[in-house]
Amino acid sequence: MRKFLVSMVIMLMAVSANAQNYTNEDGTYDVYCDIMGYNFWGAGKIKVLIDLGAVSAGHTFESIYENGQKKKFNTMIEVLDYMARRGWKVQSTYVAAESQGIKGQQDVIHYLLIKKVKSDEEIRAGLDTKEDD
Repeated sequence: MRKFLVSMVIMLMAVSANAQNYTNEDGTYDVYCDIMGYNFWGAGKIKVLIDLGAVSAGHTFESIYENGQKKKFNTMIEVLDYMARRGWKVQSTYVAAESQGIKGQQDVIHYLLIKKVKSDEEIRAGLDTKEDD
């Protein structure tokens, strides 16, 4: 009888743990995206790629588009302002060496952004992204 009660308690705990959802008290949950910028040391516009976690054909990084054209940014701060207007906040930053083909490697700054959403549809709200051809 004791073994049966202990087994029942363990099963109830497991079921209640699985039934918990991972939302905050206000019904939102955190989602993340990674933004990287190239050519921030050189002249001209920077190339910006965004990873919202959608994997298509093995690629996750996409370009930002606006009015059907690839959005051009002058600085990474301009990119962060653009994303902030869409509800994203900087969580952290890091630098990674990215392969640049014949040019070797280039240090690329990555910004990890966070946003609180109530549904997955809100993740891409205000953003038009496409994979580069």
